[in-house]
Amino acid sequence: MNYDVLIVVAEKDFLRLKNLYHRAWEHLKCNKLIFVGNRAVGEMTKELDNSNVGWLDEDSILPFNEVHSVMKKCLAPVLQGQELPRGITGWYYQQFLKMQYATICEDDYYMTWDGDTVPCRTVNMFKEGTGEPFLDLKTELKKEYFDTMGRLIPGMHKAIEKSFISEHMLFRKDIMKSLINRIESNEDVEGNTFWDKILYSIPANLIQEGVFSEFETYGTYVALTNPMAYRLREWHSFRLGAEFFDPNTISDRDFEWLGRNFDAISFEKNQSVREDHKNLFDNPKYQQKLSAKQMLQAIQSEFNGGYVEVWDT
Repeated sequence: MNYDVLIVVAEKDFLRLKNLYHRAWEHLKCNKLIFVGNRAVGEMTKELDNSNVGWLDEDSILPFNEVHSVMKKCLAPVLQGQELPRGITGWYYQQFLKMQYATICEDDYYMTWDGDTVPCRTVNMFKEGTGEPFLDLKTELKKEYFDTMGRLIPGMHKAIEKSFISEHMLFRKDIMKSLINRIESNEDVEGNTFWDKILYSIPANLIQEGVFSEFETYGTYVALTNPMAYRLREWHSFRLGAEFFDPNTISDRDFEWLGRNFDAISFEKNQSVREDHKNLFDNPKYQQKLSAKQMLQAIQSEFNGGYVEVWDT
């Protein structure tokens, strides 16, 4: 199946993982790997020296300043004259870019992949033999995402036990365009476009808490309106990768070991290897005796809150 992979990424995140992005091209089975960002990101992609890797100006999909302007109006009661940080808008903006791309996509499908995430093994998004596309599932749950959905599309509700939020998603263009149309047709919500309606639908005091998810919304819409369009699959990623591995020193041996249990590893910003985590997961002696799954399950018992990886079996 023909499809491109979009990586929406900021400059700092690109620089952090630049030396690992070759794994994205090698392990994500796609036509082309397209980085979506500002012009500085565009210049950086040239350093990857790969004809199958490209760049798309984020403003050509959806101008940031238009979203930022609406965000200022939505947060006016909270800001009370203060300047709005670009980062608050950016968190929603990167989601809107992934949705808006459906309006210019030339293929039936396109996939988005988080810029802070690296595949540990080959990722096939269509089932071998049948060609059925996959929607991958994890265990994250945030009630507010569904509250926002219900305001955008009355009657929309959580449809399955698990969550559609992972570090990637394979979108079917026509379904995404249908979702966008459904949101834009809701005359009870202020705004004209899907993205400004999303912002206007969220109470001002909740916007900064990040109460909209493009992945959860799309997956739920599929489950409720076109449940046979995808095959559901369990997905496992090493979410707190940056607490145990340095992206500058993680090795092929580490990826091979991780890939036996994990599909991907994420290096979230503002995280680094703690002193008591050094020489732990990347220790070849430990890797010979224990699997990555066993080690993470053991150490997760010490986590105080935050995301915990769960296996069905």
